[in-house]
Amino acid sequence: MSRSVIQLNITCIPQEDYFGSPQFYSTSMHIVSVIATPIHSLGLFCILFKTPDQMKSIKFYLLVLHIWVMAFDYSLTLFTIPFILAPGLAGYSLGLYKYFNVPFMIQVIIILALFAWMMFAAVSIFENRFYTICTFSWKKHWSFWRRPWLAIHYIGDVILLIPVAIFVPDQKTALIKTYKRLPCLPQEVYEAPIVVAADDYTYHFIAAFFGVILITSEIFFFVGFLVSNSIQQLKQKTMSQKTYNMQKKLLIALVIQSFVPMTFFMFPLVYGMVVVIKEYYNQAIVNILFINGSMHGFVSTLAMLFLHRPYREATLNIFSVLQKKPSPEISHNVVSNNYVPRNSTRRVQVW
Repeated sequence: MSRSVIQLNITCIPQEDYFGSPQFYSTSMHIVSVIATPIHSLGLFCILFKTPDQMKSIKFYLLVLHIWVMAFDYSLTLFTIPFILAPGLAGYSLGLYKYFNVPFMIQVIIILALFAWMMFAAVSIFENRFYTICTFSWKKHWSFWRRPWLAIHYIGDVILLIPVAIFVPDQKTALIKTYKRLPCLPQEVYEAPIVVAADDYTYHFIAAFFGVILITSEIFFFVGFLVSNSIQQLKQKTMSQKTYNMQKKLLIALVIQSFVPMTFFMFPLVYGMVVVIKEYYNQAIVNILFINGSMHGFVSTLAMLFLHRPYREATLNIFSVLQKKPSPEISHNVVSNNYVPRNSTRRVQVW
């Protein structure tokens, strides 16, 4: 940190706010990580050992999605814990990576890459349902192109992230501009190894907008084609009502599993656009929204566990409390009270 940057804020008195402090943010992220670990472990167990034969074709895709969800979760809540100074794209790490001197921009790139790969894994699940269930004339050609299609997503994401890593501004100048846009901050923030990722957000917004449109349109295409083609097969009697109902339930569960956790990212994204446009700073809100977004992973896993019947039953069996067997004395009393002599006219009602 340059002395000139510190001089800009040396005479101010920061407003104390625990919810906006690095301590609150770091502690909350660690708590989320601790809560998520057993949930992720249970989800991994169910996918590996409790997936029924009816879901074998989707097992691998669920596993890939779950792995990326866990990787993103731990990258955000344990290894990086990015403390972001919005509205500027600046911040520093509070996670384990800082002890290994991993550059902050590398940490940011890892988080962004894992987030994108998590989205691609979700799309691949719907593509798998589309390819497995739907009947269409060009299915033979799609069976060849579907793997290159998915590979292009991952390669394209890496290409889009290269400019994010390359076009990092001069830090001394960027830090001065960033601090001029912010109110008085605690001294520990000024002394932190803050990195300004960008001073021009045009490319970042265009890349993010393109990614959101691409993922959303692909999911809507696959889901829409699945619904219409399944109904068509049902009418043509090439699909039984039982199979249709089973596939319908699975599709609904997958849609809910994918979109409900996405709401945890919706508020941070909307708020991010607002603060950039309005130049508004509130560190407490930023911290809380990032904590909210970090809960996406275990919410997604919980949704998977309770939306898919085999996983729900396995989970309930694991956590069910075994009923205690009645003691011999109690059993004897019960038998005695319900004993009816041979000549008795007493009626016994069986429930």
